[in-house]
Amino acid sequence: MKKLNILFAIACITLVSFVSCNNNTTKKPILSSQIDSLNYAFGLTNGEGIRDYYFKNDTTGAKLDSFLKGLNEGLEAKEDGKNTELTNIASQIGATLKQQQTIGLLGDTTLTVDYDLIRQGLINGIKKFDTQMSAAEAQEYLNTTMQELYEKRMAIEYKENKLAGEAFLAENATKQGVVVTESGLQYKIIKNGRGAKPTETSMIKVHYHGTLIDETVFDSSVESGRPVTFGVNQVIKGWTEALQLMPVGSKWILYIPQELAYGVQDQGTIKPFSTLIFEVELISIEN
Repeated sequence: MKKLNILFAIACITLVSFVSCNNNTTKKPILSSQIDSLNYAFGLTNGEGIRDYYFKNDTTGAKLDSFLKGLNEGLEAKEDGKNTELTNIASQIGATLKQQQTIGLLGDTTLTVDYDLIRQGLINGIKKFDTQMSAAEAQEYLNTTMQELYEKRMAIEYKENKLAGEAFLAENATKQGVVVTESGLQYKIIKNGRGAKPTETSMIKVHYHGTLIDETVFDSSVESGRPVTFGVNQVIKGWTEALQLMPVGSKWILYIPQELAYGVQDQGTIKPFSTLIFEVELISIEN
């Protein structure tokens, strides 16, 4: 069976009652805030997914009542021998709902779940009612807005990390032998090779040793004793730029600003907005 995203679960459930879901008519809800739009877009997007899977041959939405009934039976553990697949899905939905109460919409504790708006979005998605926004527009809105909210949270949480990196690079730029490129990449030549320089589409073999500015090692082919091979355009921006400047046989130290590294992404040891330092030896161009 095709695995569905059980986050659509919340779409038409309340802990108190499910009776309101008997009204499965389409309508254009009032969206007066960002959180309203997020809840509705979440329901609409998942409604389309449900429609594509369960209602391929039901353009009128006639099966919607039985679908919602199955969800209710699963939540209340009242199986009547009908809609077995829907009941099984609804059991997962109940657990997801309880989590959402605690962790917030889409896992964001700052976002309140609005069951009515999600439910209406679900129904509108199933019935292809896209007067307010299409399912594709809803998905784009969700992706863009959730990313923006995430970046704002990370900017606050890891502000000191970003400032520390900026201060480090500002001081490092004044040191003898350090070259600063237009992008902000910094490098220092330990040994300059005499071989060819890779292009953006080259496959290269390197040895490297990566640390944070506090000298924490996060990755090292040197320590593992095994050089690695990859494409010049398959790595972070700072590496892609530096490798095209390095002749084969070179060993450089790269000082990579967070915007040319992983930026807002959390990579475990590498926290958001981390400035990275690599000692890189370009061994060969493989093709």
